[in-house]
Amino acid sequence: MINHALAEVSGCEIFNGISEESLNNLLTESSCSIKEYNKDTIIHFQGDKYKKLLLVLDGVVSSEISNSTGKRVKLENFHKSSVVAPGILFATDNTLPVTIIAESDCSLLSISKEAVISILQSDENCLNTYLRALGDKVAILADKIKMFQFRSIQQKIAGYLLNLSINQDKDNLVLPYTRENLADFFGVARPSLSRELSRMSEAGIIQIDGKKIKLLKKTALKYLLEGEVLD
Repeated sequence: MINHALAEVSGCEIFNGISEESLNNLLTESSCSIKEYNKDTIIHFQGDKYKKLLLVLDGVVSSEISNSTGKRVKLENFHKSSVVAPGILFATDNTLPVTIIAESDCSLLSISKEAVISILQSDENCLNTYLRALGDKVAILADKIKMFQFRSIQQKIAGYLLNLSINQDKDNLVLPYTRENLADFFGVARPSLSRELSRMSEAGIIQIDGKKIKLLKKTALKYLLEGEVLD
């Protein structure tokens, strides 16, 4: 196996803990391959069967979903050492519910399902990490579904911050996402998100310092959540 690819695989959180020697033996004995893609190339279409786990070696890959009208919504970005759709690989119906696209020039390692099983069986820590990653994906999906009930960006932000305040049990919050990732999470453009956050800050509702946000007027956030509009 190419050395730099092995380093990226061992640096992936899911495979963290297994020795490079053991990982190399498992991967070289299995059906694995490396493929490069140009920016904007569709790697997998929505509806394709997902038979091998994809791991990003270099570049950025994204997932998006489209409906019958052709409307497309970006769901998630996958960066270096990230795995793509780890849960779908083991689903009874392993049909991809999303389209996988190269956001930049990138290279991906595909690992056979059998190899993934061997790796997880060889190391309990890897198995626990993989299962935790699947649980985290479910939790993120549940949060995304909650966002669908809100129509405006202001409502999405208000609902998200109030929920985050409950989860973190404080009003001095630390965002788990970057602005770009948060915009993807809401399904909105990053400039639109930044503009609404700035409005809330200028109105004295929140105070922003990088990824830190302090809730100054939670009642005002609740009013926004109920449909009031901040001019």
